[in-house]
Amino acid sequence: MIIVGATPGRAFVRLLLASGILSLVALAACRDPAAAAGTALFVTTEFEPSLNLTQLRVSGTVAGGMDVPASMIPEAADRTLQNGETFRVLLGDAANGAQATVRVEGLRDGTVLAVGEASATVRDGYEVEVTVQLGSGTKPDGGTSTFCMDCRDGCCRDGVCTSRTARTCGVGGVACEDCTEDKADTCTAQGTCGCGNGPACGANASACFGGRCICGGGPACGPGLACKGGQCVCDPSTCDGCCDRNSCIESPNRNQCGRNGQACKKCDKKCNPDGTCDDDD
Repeated sequence: MIIVGATPGRAFVRLLLASGILSLVALAACRDPAAAAGTALFVTTEFEPSLNLTQLRVSGTVAGGMDVPASMIPEAADRTLQNGETFRVLLGDAANGAQATVRVEGLRDGTVLAVGEASATVRDGYEVEVTVQLGSGTKPDGGTSTFCMDCRDGCCRDGVCTSRTARTCGVGGVACEDCTEDKADTCTAQGTCGCGNGPACGANASACFGGRCICGGGPACGPGLACKGGQCVCDPSTCDGCCDRNSCIESPNRNQCGRNGQACKKCDKKCNPDGTCDDDD
């Protein structure tokens, strides 16, 4: 059961572990250790804010065979999490002195960007504080996360913070991107691929050359045209109006009417704004 009501940036979550059943309860109050419901871990997560994480996947184990099943916090990715997010893991059945380990994966748009885990000794009837630092590491499926800690001006390649270049583009420790594979020749200060002083080339170009988007041996194609085989062509993927040979004609135009890159046709009376003919009497 999830009760939503936590203030942004400080989501209090209880992971209730009893007879293998997990419940989540978000608490909308400032932390009050005296009100902790029995044996628990109070977990604080630390991560690079530029990751823009939207969810945490939490799991854990307690020595003696007790597991904390994986659960998502929050259930819906409806806000950007802040460094210092906290949650509470209740371990009512855990033995005093047992070793408890909590594992956290940081996700954005369903992709794991950072992982971390920490352990603490269970104290019967008390809440034990523990901090989990999220960084690059091994995920449960054997793969690795794509984030490097303390890498504000660079990107992460094979777990190593790498300087920002056209082939290793990114900031804040996110996974590096090769801009040369995306019709671009530079990496902007924001960590995005660009061509010269502009954004990366789109469907109207075949490559970025000398800081300019080009199609074949000429300039990039005009509005509504796509670059295919080094030639500018009218294409449904780029033309909202109709195609007259290699020209994209915007509606309404009675003599050249159409939509979604279809071949233009002549209307007897009127071309509607949506590219359909209105020839009713």
